[in-house]
Amino acid sequence: MCLSNKLHNSDNPQFLDESLYRSIVGGLQYLTFTRPDISFSVNKVCQFMHSPTEKHWAAVKLILRYLKSTSSHGILFSKQNSQQLQGYCDADSGGSIDDRKSTTGFAIFLGPSLVSWCSRKQRSVSRSTTKDEYCSFSASTSELLWICLLLKEIDLSFGSLPSLWCDNLSAISYS
Repeated sequence: MCLSNKLHNSDNPQFLDESLYRSIVGGLQYLTFTRPDISFSVNKVCQFMHSPTEKHWAAVKLILRYLKSTSSHGILFSKQNSQQLQGYCDADSGGSIDDRKSTTGFAIFLGPSLVSWCSRKQRSVSRSTTKDEYCSFSASTSELLWICLLLKEIDLSFGSLPSLWCDNLSAISYS
C-alpha cells in the first residue's frame, strides 16, 4: 500500500455493498497468516469495516491485484544451521488521519525463517516519534522474549542472544 495514500473516515462516496467489502477484507485477514507482506495494508482497510467508501474499496482491489501478481510468494521455512533469533520493528508516527494513532509493526526471524509478525494500531496517541517507536520496540521485545521462552520450553537452543533492530536512535537510547 502506498504510504502517501492516506485513508480516512470522511472519504466519499460510500461503498454500496458493505457486506462484499466485509467479506473480502475478512478473507484478507485470514490470508495474513501465510502472507505477512500484506499485514500493514490489510490492517489499514480493516479500520473501515463499519463504513467503507469507494476509496477504501479501491485500496482493497489494489491488495487483490498485488496478491494476483505475487501468487508464488509466501512463507518459506528452510532447514538451516543458523538458529539466530532476530527481530525488526518500526512504527509510523501518527499515521491515522482520523485519530492520530500510530501503527506498530514487527517481524521476528529464527534463522532465515519468519516465525512471528504483527501490524496493529497503538492504543494511545503519543506526542513524539520517540514514544511511538519505543512502544513498537516494547511490543517487539515482549514477543521476542515470549519466543525465547517457548524455544527453551521445547529444548531448542539458539546460537546467540536474540537481536532486535529499530531504526530510531532516540527510542534505542531511551530503552
